[in-house]
Amino acid sequence: MDSEMETIEQGVLGHLMALERGGMGQQDQQESQRLEMLKIRAMSLRAKRDQLKHQTDAVKILKDKISKDLPLADGDAAGGFTELKKSLLTAWRMQLKDLQRAHHLIGGYDLVECKEGKSVCVSFHTAFEGVYLETYNMELDLTRTVQISRHNIPPSFPLESFAKQNLQKDLKTFLQTLNQNLNALAARRQQVCLLKELVGSVEVMESNQLCNILVLMCTAQGETPKAVLCTLEYGDLTQCLPTRVSIECEDKTLSESPQWKKNQSLLLESPAHAALLTMRRMGSIA
Repeated sequence: MDSEMETIEQGVLGHLMALERGGMGQQDQQESQRLEMLKIRAMSLRAKRDQLKHQTDAVKILKDKISKDLPLADGDAAGGFTELKKSLLTAWRMQLKDLQRAHHLIGGYDLVECKEGKSVCVSFHTAFEGVYLETYNMELDLTRTVQISRHNIPPSFPLESFAKQNLQKDLKTFLQTLNQNLNALAARRQQVCLLKELVGSVEVMESNQLCNILVLMCTAQGETPKAVLCTLEYGDLTQCLPTRVSIECEDKTLSESPQWKKNQSLLLESPAHAALLTMRRMGSIA
């Protein structure tokens, strides 16, 4: 009886061991297949990576040649340049559409596509103290790199400098910078006009095209009227307020007096015409 039980136990154990060996063999086979599939997948991804790297390098070379106006090789002109031009044109158009949507929210300038999307016209509307002033227009050519084809922005305005900084790298920043600087220029010009209209006793001695230097001659009230020279320097061209104001007079005690120190601060903190009108109401100038 004991021998029969031992035989049965050995048979059961043998069967279990056989099943375990079979299961392990099947598991090893599945693991091996899985590893093989992962190897194939890794090879495929490496091939795609190398292909993308090659395409990226080719695009960088082409873009660099185009931006530097270097001659293109036959292979470049035949295929790569055409694809690059299409890609760049698509990217620029998408960026411009985003800017158009942003304009509806924040205002400042208008964008209109023209020549079937190969160029875009930008209009910059300037204003000061709620009054609309000049409108400046600019056309951007998108067929190669982004280039300014024509505009009516004043020659004294540093347009070329702004274009070198951001036109190719960041179109949004370029347009925002232009808008901010053109509005500040229009505001400074308008202040000069208002000075001549509203404050007749003040003479504009000097003002350049950018209106970043303004020299004014005032007459200080007192027992003996004295000529006072006010020089306003606009070091920040994005602003319509001066960054430095100097007061000069033959009578040094006048320019150093508390009243004229207050006038100096007033010219720094307020538009020129508003500051001078306040100074006249306070009795500082005639």
